Amino acid sequence: MTREKQKRGILERLKDGGVLGDGGYILELERRGYVQAGPYTPEVAIEHPEALRQLHQEFLRAGSDVLQALTFYASRDKLATTGYANRMEAINRSAVRIAREVAGDQALVAGTLCVTWQYRPGNAQARARVRRLFEEQITAQAAEGVNFFICETLHYVGEAVLATRAIKQAGYPAMVTLNFKGSEQSSDGHEPEEVARILIGEGADIVGANCGRDPARMLPIVEKMRKAVKTGYIAAQPAAYRTREDIPYFMGRPEFPLGLDPLTLTRGEMAAYAVRARDMGVNYIGACCGTVAAHIRSMAEALGRKPAAGAKSPELEKHPILGTPRSLKGRVRTGR
Repeated sequence: MTREKQKRGILERLKDGGVLGDGGYILELERRGYVQAGPYTPEVAIEHPEALRQLHQEFLRAGSDVLQALTFYASRDKLATTGYANRMEAINRSAVRIAREVAGDQALVAGTLCVTWQYRPGNAQARARVRRLFEEQITAQAAEGVNFFICETLHYVGEAVLATRAIKQAGYPAMVTLNFKGSEQSSDGHEPEEVARILIGEGADIVGANCGRDPARMLPIVEKMRKAVKTGYIAAQPAAYRTREDIPYFMGRPEFPLGLDPLTLTRGEMAAYAVRARDMGVNYIGACCGTVAAHIRSMAEALGRKPAAGAKSPELEKHPILGTPRSLKGRVRTGR
């Protein structure tokens, strides 16, 4: 990626064509032993920055246009559940700084906000608290330099509106996505079309769905959003875990959280998702929990890109069992 391309912000890139996001951080770092299952708070950003840096590097090399700062569950209230409330600013700033160092002039850096678990519909005090939590994180992350903000995995449109307003007031492009759990409605009863129209009306630049569902069960929701709004950009960031019609939300499956491995989608399935999303008009094609660099590389290649990691893409004809290596043609193996 050239320096000239890097200078273009997220909105300019979306206008010129689709953007490829990155994959999942929290669950992958838990698998690697750097995040604790249960609370899933991101103190890894200050305790093991090298581990977070490595995962960013993997996604960048696989073809991601955007690296999200690992500040999911990094609000003061959520960090308080694991004793890190007084490290809120340090965690947020370190996470952005690491993403920025890895991105260099090759990718954009997104600040990240998420569900606070403090929102209560109709409760003015709770609304004010949530707004303060968002603003505090925005301030900390902005100090290290972000290109735009993503607020993701929200359940209530009301909380999404607060996030949108906080991001736009701070002067940044806003991508705001909801997590649709058991039904295709937000927790405050809005259909996908309504969600998209409300958030675009509040000033969100990109709206969509995030996590929980696999591509097969997320794309119908995103397609409804795409048809509902004509002027905004649409994002999809599904999980790479297989769900079911009766349990469309992987966190509702009995295998969650420690038995998910057999449910992981193949790189081919994620590549097919990327193509289908592009063809239905999704502008920001990303992914979430369960998505690793191999998925992103396959998605990038399916979209016609040539990521750095593509230098090591499969050439199965060279495999001694699956193919016939040129080096062995015409030669007799002695078995010694």
